Amino acid sequence: MKILAMKAIKVNPQLGLLEALEGGRLLIRRLDVTANNLANVSTPGYKRDVLGFREVLMRKFPFRSPDDWRTFKEVTPKTDFQHGPIEHTGNPLDLAIGSEGFFKVETPNGIAYTRAGNFRLDAERRLVTAQGYPVLADGAPVVIDPGLAKGGLTTIENIRFQVDTSGVISIDGTEIGRFDIVTFNDPNKLKKYGENLFVAEEGAQEIPVENPDLRQGYLEGSNVEPLVEMVKLIEIQREFEAIQKSIQRLGDNTSRMIETYGRT
Repeated sequence: MKILAMKAIKVNPQLGLLEALEGGRLLIRRLDVTANNLANVSTPGYKRDVLGFREVLMRKFPFRSPDDWRTFKEVTPKTDFQHGPIEHTGNPLDLAIGSEGFFKVETPNGIAYTRAGNFRLDAERRLVTAQGYPVLADGAPVVIDPGLAKGGLTTIENIRFQVDTSGVISIDGTEIGRFDIVTFNDPNKLKKYGENLFVAEEGAQEIPVENPDLRQGYLEGSNVEPLVEMVKLIEIQREFEAIQKSIQRLGDNTSRMIETYGRT
């Protein structure tokens, strides 16, 4: 009689615990992203973050058999570039891009990009972002020179600072430049720099936007939907509770197994 040899089945009693801990790690990442989105509900031009997951194969232990592999979930954060709502403010320094594209700004570390148009004037009368970075037009900072205003009037209201839909800047009818509005061949090559700015990764190609549909006196709001993010927080909380109960049960089972077989 021929007896078939069967390969022993290896059971890892801690596998469930490893899976639960991995799930907890992913939930912490989701919580961080969701909380950050909610914190920027009122930030002009803010683009919410979303998380994607994919399963990849990895070695559990580097010095065991070649068959000792397991899968784990890899987090892939992405930015949702969907436009936010455009709202009227009446402030002539507020600008919203009605089409695709980004304003170019100059930072100490190089060129960055933003859709946040809540600009102001600094002490040098340059048009700057809320963080103080110069906004570029024709490759140079925009300077609102009061000498261009009729009668030498110096306030924004009196110098009649105007921006048309194509991005051309005028003071009392005198053109002084055109905003550099650009888009990219692949928006996914933009990464968040902080301070509501993006920087381009290697391989990103700038494409000038010919008709940016700029709207003076308007601001683009955040594309975060508070209700959606709040629902996510509730889901995360419930999943945390489920993982905690799972870990508790696994711990109890391990303790009983040790108690039972430790006596034999």
